[in-house]
Amino acid sequence: MSNERKQRYLYIDGQAVPVSEQVYRVYQHYERKEEYFSYDLKVEKFQKETASFLPSREDSYERLLEQDRQLAAPGKSVEQLAAEHLEAEQVRFCLSKLSEDERELILLLFYQEKTEQEVGNMLHISQQSVNKRKQTLLLKLRKIFEEFF
Repeated sequence: MSNERKQRYLYIDGQAVPVSEQVYRVYQHYERKEEYFSYDLKVEKFQKETASFLPSREDSYERLLEQDRQLAAPGKSVEQLAAEHLEAEQVRFCLSKLSEDERELILLLFYQEKTEQEVGNMLHISQQSVNKRKQTLLLKLRKIFEEFF
């Protein structure tokens, strides 16, 4: 039987699936490529013909620690940090559109986590006045945010 007529199969979940020669070759090519990236690049080798040693292209965790290399701290991903930075910039921009008194109220209530009663005592106004100003201020911030973002 010639190679051109030979039926090729790929095994998917234990099932033999007949495929064309072209599909089979592409599959084999990418299977080899995956092996190259997952194994060949990671293994140290000794070249016989030139008698030279090729180190692994990837370093082990232990070897990096021995070389006092800094590794990424566990925690937030770069995407999360970028999103938080963008959010912080948006908040700063919105706060810059407020008056000094409005920014002070936001600072006391949300950043210093003072109660409305404590803020009222500091500003010599009632707790109800603080609450009303806070609600008005939050609506204003929402409008600023929606207008610019």
